[in-house]
Amino acid sequence: RKRRRTLQMDTDRSLVDTTLPSAALDSDGLRLYFGALGLTEEEFVALCGAHDLGRHVTLLDMPKSCLKDLTRDCLEKAPVLMPFVSEEPDRISNTYFRKLLKWYDRKVELGEVAFIPTDVAMVVDAGLQKYVQKFAKSESAFESAFASAYQKLVDSNTITQERY
Repeated sequence: RKRRRTLQMDTDRSLVDTTLPSAALDSDGLRLYFGALGLTEEEFVALCGAHDLGRHVTLLDMPKSCLKDLTRDCLEKAPVLMPFVSEEPDRISNTYFRKLLKWYDRKVELGEVAFIPTDVAMVVDAGLQKYVQKFAKSESAFESAFASAYQKLVDSNTITQERY
């Protein structure tokens, strides 16, 4: 079986050695991972806007029996599922980028967002932050870039063993 090639820059958190990006990647790791897929910085920042979708399990109102033994069944039947970012977790929008900038300005309320380290990496890196700002200002710019990047990803021949 062919061993995957690893990519890494100067930081420990830039290590790319899996087929899915680690939630802990720094901005260099994001560049390496998505660059290996043939995507530009603007394209991968746009794709990260999909983090606006969906919900996560919270331990609020979780029965004590589940807290003692956190099984898959408990997580799947969790009483409270909260959106990661948006008040509309079933609709893609540029809310994710506006909330990233709000977080960066330290104006978010406790529990308002649930960012992962890769989200934060994009807003603290000046080279990536310019795209966060662009998409926060213009939903149509985000939608256009997202659609184009997603189509490029789907159409490309990047899902191969040669990727890593």
